[in-house]
Amino acid sequence: MLKAAAPQVVTLGGVLAALLAIVWAPSRPYWACNAIIASCLCDMVDGRIARALGVQSQFGAELDSLADVIAFGVAPAMLAYHTALGNGSKYLVSPWLLASFLFLASGALRLARFNTRLDTGENADEFQGIPTPVSALLVTTTIMTSHELEVAEILRPSVMVPVLLISGLLGIVPLRFPSYKHFRSRFGPFLFYGSILGGLTLLLLGGPGGTVLLALMLLYTTRGLIVAATHRLRVSQDPSPS
Repeated sequence: MLKAAAPQVVTLGGVLAALLAIVWAPSRPYWACNAIIASCLCDMVDGRIARALGVQSQFGAELDSLADVIAFGVAPAMLAYHTALGNGSKYLVSPWLLASFLFLASGALRLARFNTRLDTGENADEFQGIPTPVSALLVTTTIMTSHELEVAEILRPSVMVPVLLISGLLGIVPLRFPSYKHFRSRFGPFLFYGSILGGLTLLLLGGPGGTVLLALMLLYTTRGLIVAATHRLRVSQDPSPS
């Protein structure tokens, strides 16, 4: 019983971190960013713990998806709204809230499609659209970069609205992105997790860790877009009859 509960406790730890991010978003945005990163770390390890202990279950998968909606949908949407979209609005709610909503809605659609895809037994080595933690980190680390590099212009609707919309759209586009849970080479895990570890180490040391993580997310996204575009080009030029 305790063994089966272990991954669920980690998942709920991610929900707690997301709640802290929502609470801190209006007054301590950088703390909120770090809380979302903590949620990402929980999301990275809860499934691995379940597999290592042999306690994978449909209940755990559903709990994980519900947690992801909060941690990678609601929390970054609220963070972006409070830091860049809602300031100085003369209305009860800023019209820019729509951008946060579209980001959240895209994340919810992405997770619903992902769950359906798992049920059909499709290839788990690839994602259709970028995963929700990557979408969340694209938003979160953009805000962190503004604080770390002291570039206040980033925290404006002219920048944050496109970041929200593009990050959300990339989660639901019908393009295949490589899974960071399965690597085709032995070097892949060292490069990926080493980069994450480097960014987290910088954060702990008070350095621009968010900027490093933003670069990693942009690299992952750009690489996926290039691979997807190359694949489609090859298919379109395939001379074999359909």
